[in-house]
Amino acid sequence: MNYADIKTIDVQDGTGVRVSIYVSGCHFHCKGCHNKEAWDFNYGKKFDESTIEYILGLLDHDYISGLSILGGEPMEPVNQQGLIPLVKAVKAKFPDKDIWCYTGYRFEEDLMGDMYNKNDYTREILNHIDIMVDGQFVEEQKLVNLKFRGSTNQKKIDVQASLKEGKTVQLKFGDEERYESKDSKIVVFKEFKTRKEESTPITDGTSAISAKNTEVTNDNVISITPAFEIKPVEEKVAAENIKENDDINV
Repeated sequence: MNYADIKTIDVQDGTGVRVSIYVSGCHFHCKGCHNKEAWDFNYGKKFDESTIEYILGLLDHDYISGLSILGGEPMEPVNQQGLIPLVKAVKAKFPDKDIWCYTGYRFEEDLMGDMYNKNDYTREILNHIDIMVDGQFVEEQKLVNLKFRGSTNQKKIDVQASLKEGKTVQLKFGDEERYESKDSKIVVFKEFKTRKEESTPITDGTSAISAKNTEVTNDNVISITPAFEIKPVEEKVAAENIKENDDINV
């Protein structure tokens, strides 16, 4: 197994401050993937015992909450087998630190419904993972700044509770109301320029220029207050188009 990268400090891929490893190899090839180079199973560096020791050293700090495993695709069969020594070593040395794993496979259908019943290595690696974020990245379901995931279809699974209860135990990320609420609201920001008004004479013979914020819409300049408004709309970044006028200065 190869790996593409190791992040020594990561606050995006799981709770708290974490260490993250990106393994190489993935057959999903999701549209909009930000890590395409890791699709190649031969990309990056060889994962070996020295890599495990390096990661254990990075984890050996009180401020590190745990390890996150991403890709590529950690749950490709060859990568599952390659990662078992790592997850076992982490849990043996740091039993209180959690392990998150990100996979394009579906936890219930693909992992528990298929691989878990067929492969000893799937059972072993799942026995050492605490949280799994499952589902392929879907660009059409992407929202900016989603918490710990890229698209709204992806689920957060409590792996150990699921194994114990014999059913999928899904957890909340904490920001689901952004897209689950039927009356979701966002701030719609408008772009402004400053329009020079008539000069006002002052006592020392110079002139003062008064200025005010204006909303620019096509060829019209319209005074507006306030500088933002809240509307119930589908979540997106919204801004008015700006068209230059000769009497408009930035």
